Amino acid sequence: MKRFILASTAALAILGLTPNVQAQTEIRVSTAAPDVSPLSDAFRRIKQRMEAKFPGAIKMSVHPQSVLFKQGTEVPAMQRGNLEMASPVTFEIDQQLPEYGVLSAAYLFRSPDHMIKTFRSDIGKEYYADISEKMGLIILDAGYLGTRTVNLRYEKPVNKPSDLAGVKMRMPPGSAYQVLAKVLGATPIAMSITEVYMGLKTGAIDAQDNPTGMTRDWKFHEVTKEVVLTKHLVQPVFFAFAKPAWDKLTVAQQAEMRAATREAADLQIAETIKDEGGAIETFKQAGIRIVEPDLDSFRAAVMTEYQQSGMTSKWKSGLLARVQAVK
Repeated sequence: MKRFILASTAALAILGLTPNVQAQTEIRVSTAAPDVSPLSDAFRRIKQRMEAKFPGAIKMSVHPQSVLFKQGTEVPAMQRGNLEMASPVTFEIDQQLPEYGVLSAAYLFRSPDHMIKTFRSDIGKEYYADISEKMGLIILDAGYLGTRTVNLRYEKPVNKPSDLAGVKMRMPPGSAYQVLAKVLGATPIAMSITEVYMGLKTGAIDAQDNPTGMTRDWKFHEVTKEVVLTKHLVQPVFFAFAKPAWDKLTVAQQAEMRAATREAADLQIAETIKDEGGAIETFKQAGIRIVEPDLDSFRAAVMTEYQQSGMTSKWKSGLLARVQAVK
C-alpha cells in the first residue's frame, strides 16, 4: 500500500497535479537605498511579517544598493514584469505622468508630516489610482526618504542660488532631476548613486544633493567638505508593487501586504527623522562645515525658474494649491 501511495504521488507530480501543495510566490524587492538605511530595514520588516503570515507560500528577498537593478530602472522593470516590488520616487512617476510634476517641486512640502498627510489624503488616493491605471503600478504607501541638501567636495561661500553657479552637481538620471539642479543654481550631471563617491573624490562632480542620512550611509561625507542646508526637497518615497504580480496574490495576502507596509512605513518615517539629526552630528565631528543659507532666496528663485521653464504649465490644475492647503 505504501508503494502504491508513493507511486501515485510521483505520477501526479509528473502531471503537475500534486495534491495539497501550494505554489510559492516570490517577491523580489529592488531599492537604491543603502543596506543600513531605514528604507531597507522597512522592506525587511515587510518580508519578515509576510513570510511569517504565509509560511511556504510567500518568499521575499530584499536587494538594496541597486545590486539587482540600477537606480532609475526599477519602474520599467516592474512594468515589463521583471520585478515585483521597488521604491520609486515622484521624479520617476513624472517621467510618465508629467501632470503630477508639482509633487516633485522644490519647497513644496513644509515638513515630513505635511508630506505624509498629503499622500494619505484624497490627493494621494487620486495619484495612486492614476498610477495604477496608467502605469500598472500599485502604490501601497508613502515613506520619507529624507530632506535633500547640497553637499560640496570643497568649501565655498553659499548663501543664495547664484552662489552655486558653475558647480557641477550630481543628479539621478531623469529630466526632472536635471531641472531641480538648475533651479538651485547649479549645473546638473546625471550619474548613478553608485558612482557618486568616486565622482566626488576625483572631481568629476563638485557636489551632490541627498538627505543627510543617505550622505552618511553612502559614506559621501568622507569626500565632502561642506554641507549647505538648502533643505530644498522633503522627499517622499513609495512602496510600489507591479500590478501583474499584485494580481497574483490572494485577497488575504494583499490585505496583509498593505497592513505590513503601513506598519513598516510608519517605522521608516520615524527612524529617518531621527537619523537625519544623527547624521548632522557625524558631519560636525568629522570637521565638515555646516552652512545655513538664505532659504527665502532659494524658494523665490526656484518658483521663478519653474515658471520660466514652462514646467508649471504641465502641472495638474489646482494641485499645487490643494497640497499647500493640507494641514
